[in-house]
Amino acid sequence: MRLVNERELSESERHNAWPSEQALALVREALLDGRPIEGLAELRAGLSINLDSEVLEQVERGEWWLVKAEADYVDWAMPERAFDPKVIELMQNPPVQPSRTPSVFRLRESVTGEPLAQRHYLATVDGDTSPRRTDPEGIAHLFVSNEVQHISMKVVGV
Repeated sequence: MRLVNERELSESERHNAWPSEQALALVREALLDGRPIEGLAELRAGLSINLDSEVLEQVERGEWWLVKAEADYVDWAMPERAFDPKVIELMQNPPVQPSRTPSVFRLRESVTGEPLAQRHYLATVDGDTSPRRTDPEGIAHLFVSNEVQHISMKVVGV
């Protein structure tokens, strides 16, 4: 909610303003509780004596209106694209997504058998190489499609 000077009210704000008795009660309650009201500083700046009673008098006389939050979004238009039949069809029948199977490898030091925890490695999946890192237990997680023919790994720095 916010206070707006009567001379600056838009049609949407005028339509979404609180009735004067309710506005007066809401402003009084906010002033007593110390809650902020948008526009209150502007109202107070125009007063000769900056008292809460003067603020309430401006609202009661109708010189300042208390506007509901709805005034700010009443005129928002829904984009036409949201109702495009092609978009709706895709939402109702999404295309089949390719499946990926998790492949899990535990990398260990060949002499001691200790897990290679938090180690960088290069994973090559059907010729595509990407840098990766093992988890704290030395496990390398690769998510690949079911059609993969070749996987290789090279630990960096070994």
